[in-house]
Amino acid sequence: MNPFDLLPPGLKKRLIRWLEDNRGLVIVLFCLPASFIFDTGLSLYKWFQRTLLSAPERHDARVRQIQRRVGDWNKQDAASRRPMCTSRPNWLSLSTTFFKKSECHRIPVDLYDILHLDTERMVVRVEPMVTVGDITRYLIPRGYTLAVTLEISDATCGGLALGVGMTTYSHRVGLYQETIVSYDVVLGDGSLVRATADNEHKDLYYCLPWSHGTLGFLVALELQIIPVKQFVHMRYIPVRGQKQYCDRMRELSGALDKDAKLPDYLEATVFDRDSAVIMVGNFAKVDTPEKAAKVNHVTRWYKPWFYKHVETFLTKGESDEYIPLRDYLLRHNRAIFWVLESMIPFGNHPVFRLFLGWLCPPKPAFLKFTTTPGIRAMTFSKQVFQDIVLPMTVLEESIDLSEKLFDTYPVLIYPCRIYDHGPSNRGQLRSPKSDQICPGANYGMFYDLGVYGTPGPVRRKRGYYNPVESMRAMEAFIRKVGGYSFLYADIFLTEEEFNEMFDLEAYNRARKMYHAEGAFPRLYEKVRPEVDVVKIGNEYAQAE
Repeated sequence: MNPFDLLPPGLKKRLIRWLEDNRGLVIVLFCLPASFIFDTGLSLYKWFQRTLLSAPERHDARVRQIQRRVGDWNKQDAASRRPMCTSRPNWLSLSTTFFKKSECHRIPVDLYDILHLDTERMVVRVEPMVTVGDITRYLIPRGYTLAVTLEISDATCGGLALGVGMTTYSHRVGLYQETIVSYDVVLGDGSLVRATADNEHKDLYYCLPWSHGTLGFLVALELQIIPVKQFVHMRYIPVRGQKQYCDRMRELSGALDKDAKLPDYLEATVFDRDSAVIMVGNFAKVDTPEKAAKVNHVTRWYKPWFYKHVETFLTKGESDEYIPLRDYLLRHNRAIFWVLESMIPFGNHPVFRLFLGWLCPPKPAFLKFTTTPGIRAMTFSKQVFQDIVLPMTVLEESIDLSEKLFDTYPVLIYPCRIYDHGPSNRGQLRSPKSDQICPGANYGMFYDLGVYGTPGPVRRKRGYYNPVESMRAMEAFIRKVGGYSFLYADIFLTEEEFNEMFDLEAYNRARKMYHAEGAFPRLYEKVRPEVDVVKIGNEYAQAE
């Protein structure tokens, strides 16, 4: 039972309003210290795993143990068998949903090791639970990084492989899945296969991205790496006017010219409909006193949140600096892009950063671990967390629609190639339409529209906001223009609409061919919210 339900209605309403009005204070006094203790314990556990239990040479034995457990599941009576999933707790994932693992047969997949770095083939082989933080600490001192490196350090390589990942390098190489050389997967019958783009399991290879663990247990993968320098030379380009910054992004990303000279990193942060800062980054050395004077360690606890730092260039004008590579790759980690501002409105104040900035951000795992039904409802009824893949042809329209539906800024833009691999190499994404293809290329330029924060009417406590109406209107737009919702976030789609957004023909064939039917949940079952978001969203709708 929710303790709030024991209170008289009037007192309950006043207490909830007080907690909402003083959320930052509550988080600082209780959540941040508890999160720090929680994170310290979790870090010690991970250190113990890495230091005392790490044994890359035992990888094959650990995989055989997983195969034996899957084999034991197959020996159960077919009528009573439940679908399988990993035993990893929901609170360790970065998804906003809580898949009901209690209704499944849980298999431990405790694989945390970096297995091998092959600098000749330019690949690194890892187990699925290796995190972005782990892999960047390992690769960068050796002069490499992943071709696609997510900005959140707790994201796992395996989670990104079976979900989706996109970063500021994606205008050069595409989604995270395009940089995966091979997947090692334990299937529903207990067999182990390696899937690549050109072997007998290539149909599985193309269906594993966006499958969210519904085709098998990932036990290893090979990822492309790129050579790097120790710094990123970052140019900040403020642009006024929506058409101007949208056209500039199309130009810089190579959306209109496949032979255009591309920067190593490219993104834009839109601060209002007509104001954006475009960031152009290139690998660089800092080998002169003049360059050294421009070095900015943006992830240090006392530094301004990165997006706040970026916003200053709207008034300062165009400028540049040098950012250490790992700082750049994790630049959005400390403020969780800009989500932390809605949690701690005063969190970017210099005094707070100096004395308490080292406690930030609250650990995502801790926030999920302590989620109550009321807080879970707020994650989609009073906030918005959405990453959306859209064709570059609708950039202006999508920003206007986001403002109309959610009325929140900043908004993130990451350009990304979506490749046309041909009809025989299909996954859950459809080939780009002819008007979306870059002339003369086999890809279309899409982008991630990142919308995070508190909708305007909720933030102002006045005006009408219904999360169901807003999200379903956005999802209808996504389907109409040939885009895709990231499935880590809450979706409001019916199953029929889900099947319209994603191409599941090859995926359904793969489920039958690779023994996933009955062994693993179906994709829609796995990613749909565990609560009735439509019912709860309508109940929480804010009237005028």
